[in-house]
Amino acid sequence: MKQQSEEPAMSMSFCYTLGGNARALEKFGAMTEEEKRQVLEAARSARSKEEIRSLVRDVAEL
Repeated sequence: MKQQSEEPAMSMSFCYTLGGNARALEKFGAMTEEEKRQVLEAARSARSKEEIRSLVRDVAEL
């Protein structure tokens, strides 16, 4: 039986947007697992592409 991961799945929109912002990608990669989990939860809760873009900009500015 396949065990479901407790990690939130990355949305395709978040992955695409994050991949297009080198600074945000670098900052995200340097985060702790807990910080990444929080960002991914925020991405999953986003209601629009603009909210995703805003989240990625926020990550880049950390």
